[in-house]
Amino acid sequence: MEERSIISEFYKMDNQTPFEYTPFELFGDIHLITLGIILSVSLIFSFTARQYYDKNTFAGFEKILGYLLIITELIKPFFLVEFGDYHFTNTVPLHLCHITSYATGLFLLTRDTRFFDFAYFWGMGGGTMALLTPDVEFTFPHIDFISLFSSHGLVFFTIIYILVVIRQYVTFSSLINAVKYALMALPFVYVLNLIIGGEEGYKANLWYLMERSEGASLMDFFPVFFQNPPFHMLIVIPLSIVIFLFLYLPFYLFEKK
Repeated sequence: MEERSIISEFYKMDNQTPFEYTPFELFGDIHLITLGIILSVSLIFSFTARQYYDKNTFAGFEKILGYLLIITELIKPFFLVEFGDYHFTNTVPLHLCHITSYATGLFLLTRDTRFFDFAYFWGMGGGTMALLTPDVEFTFPHIDFISLFSSHGLVFFTIIYILVVIRQYVTFSSLINAVKYALMALPFVYVLNLIIGGEEGYKANLWYLMERSEGASLMDFFPVFFQNPPFHMLIVIPLSIVIFLFLYLPFYLFEKK
């Protein structure tokens, strides 16, 4: 128990911590290096694997990757509560990023295209934004930094793999499905936030429906009125659709060609 408490204290973010963490710097050296590693590993691996791809040969790898995406999100709350400044109320693994991980993993395990419809648009849209403008206070090796970039980086890696190696196609119906599924789940997620509740500072905030993200985002460019819940959804929903249209554009142009 003594060793466990020491490890736990190592990760705390209060003034009593024995470790001095460096504040996160948006597009600072560590941020750019991390993004570079995620991007280069994803592209190099996928374009190399594409040359040797055989569905049967890679079946084991894809199954392991699929389970890894799902299981890591399910056990992550226990690590965050144990080693970080979290309660279970604000670590429920049902954020959009979590659901994107589940959908990506389930596609690898089932090849059901509906899972990839959701995974592609929310993973490349919302997930990439999370990598570019992460909601973290401290940089590496803080647990928040490691947790965010490892999970979102794994999703990005897998989506690139699915697009490049498996050559999964995206249609306009895929875009419609991604928006439709999210809008259908939205009211249930809002009610779930109210049910879970939590102490001040640890309240459930799934899909950032109760409070906006503290990190930098495109919301910063809009009037203050639209930055605060629930009015931020008046911007978030159409903004997401615009981003999705840009993500669909390469496939649309390929169809026309």
